[in-house]
Amino acid sequence: MPATPARVAILLFTRSAREEGVRKRFVSHGSRAANAAVAARLIAHATATAHEAGIEVVCVNSAGQAGTTFGQRLHGAVRQTFALGYESLLIIGNDCPQLAGATLRRAVTAVRAGGAVLGPATDGGVYLLGISRAFFEQADWLALPWQTRRLGAALRQQLRQAGATVYQLPALADIDDEAGLARVLRQLVALPLRRALCRLRAARPRLVGRPAVRLADPRGGAAACPRRGPPAC
Repeated sequence: MPATPARVAILLFTRSAREEGVRKRFVSHGSRAANAAVAARLIAHATATAHEAGIEVVCVNSAGQAGTTFGQRLHGAVRQTFALGYESLLIIGNDCPQLAGATLRRAVTAVRAGGAVLGPATDGGVYLLGISRAFFEQADWLALPWQTRRLGAALRQQLRQAGATVYQLPALADIDDEAGLARVLRQLVALPLRRALCRLRAARPRLVGRPAVRLADPRGGAAACPRRGPPAC
């Protein structure tokens, strides 16, 4: 009788869209609400992509996170998710719209075979970390240089020292700011997502203030306000 495949889940680790809108500037001319709208679209896309892998998805957002540093919050989320009975996890965020369901399915196969998978980001970090429970427990998790350009190399070294065979996925770009968003929009992204992000990026904030003065029409009465078409995207 064939062995039962190891239980693998995707852990989507993300802030809420509102918090992302406060902490990240995807649109420099936009309000927090505009930046939160971009974040919400990225979170929705990441969630849909995660479900394409065909395995269970656990989302831990701001409400379920505890700790003062990124490493502490992520460590707690991973520990809690492993406690649900999974043997391996694929950990992703909301900031890599080029990540596809096919890539996640490759990562599932790889983490079952070797115990560790890395999806390197072009900025030196990672957009995906696949890890088995044994290697997570052996790792000095909190000492890793989270949110720095040294993270990818540090994770690779630590996992290999722990005895894991590390499978590496293709490098992809992630989005942390307006420049990252512009860069990814120039690259291959699913067309509906690209259109949505383009619309949100091009939207201009509404000016709040006194109502516009309507000039008098020389024939009497108020002049009609001029009409303008929408800005070109």
